[in-house]
Amino acid sequence: MWLSGKIGGPGIVVEIDERKFGKRKYNRKKTVVGRWVFGGVERGTNNCFFAVVEIWTREGLLSVIEEHFLPGTTVMSDCWSSYQCLSDEGFVHLTVNHSMHFVDPNTGAHPESIEGTWSAIKRGLNGTNHVKGQFDSYMAAYMWKRKNSTAESRMEFLLDMIKEAYPPSSKDKRK
Repeated sequence: MWLSGKIGGPGIVVEIDERKFGKRKYNRKKTVVGRWVFGGVERGTNNCFFAVVEIWTREGLLSVIEEHFLPGTTVMSDCWSSYQCLSDEGFVHLTVNHSMHFVDPNTGAHPESIEGTWSAIKRGLNGTNHVKGQFDSYMAAYMWKRKNSTAESRMEFLLDMIKEAYPPSSKDKRK
């Protein structure tokens, strides 16, 4: 499937973070009604993933990471306590304490690419023409647009989908 596939791998850095998407009712209360999204951005490529998550537990986080990351990935994050288990699971885990630094002075770790990505996603979600219950679709559309940012990659994707839907018969195959 076009959104499947894992990101990362040995020697590849993936920045992770979580964000809540939603609105304050009448801009009054501090609580935000919305959905939590966990995401990762692979440095140096357009590969990314975003998953809407309901419950934040260590097991839930690890299942999402194992579904989307290749073993041996170097993961950069903030110091949120739920991420502390990543080193035990075979990932190289680098952190930065944002209350002290933007970039960790010892390791150079900084998850700033994912932070900028949240802004891009939110800009794409601005407006009032949203269908209730389709938040996952909006996240999938963002991932597809990011991965297929050129006309060539979009055409290649289209042709692959046509081949998948209408596989050529043996006499039609070209070398």
